Amino acid sequence: MTDTDPRPPRPVLDRRAERLVVLGMRGWLAGYETGDIACWEAVWDDFCRELGPARAKRVVSELAGWIRVLRAETCRTIDCYPRPCKFMCRDECLALRLVSGCQRGLKPLACDSACELIANARIEELVSAAECLAAVLADAGLDLEPIADDVMTALAERPAPAALI
Repeated sequence: MTDTDPRPPRPVLDRRAERLVVLGMRGWLAGYETGDIACWEAVWDDFCRELGPARAKRVVSELAGWIRVLRAETCRTIDCYPRPCKFMCRDECLALRLVSGCQRGLKPLACDSACELIANARIEELVSAAECLAAVLADAGLDLEPIADDVMTALAERPAPAALI
């Protein structure tokens, strides 16, 4: 991308709330995929370091429940970048739009994002789990910013993480 490229920049994990949610999502999904508990422990360590153990316990519990529902309801593979990557892929942005929409009372945005994320019209349980996660994130002072439509459009033009390997 050059300075004259009209596309919006790639979304970066530069805000605490978004970074924690995306790293949590990456770690929890990786734990399921690999069976390695170290993935989940890394998520726990991230949240404890940022929030302290008491608040981390509530947030990580809701994050785990949300990921469990996400995995159960999806009709496709959810793409994620590797844990250390500072950028976000389309699926990670859709997940953030889902949770931030719930947190900000933007239910149509949340529902549209859920539908796109899981390629399934049965989104009620996923949205409900996202609402629970959004509430505990807000209680912990983690306010998410929604991902803009132009960023989502630009991301749709880029290859998925699996296509990069």
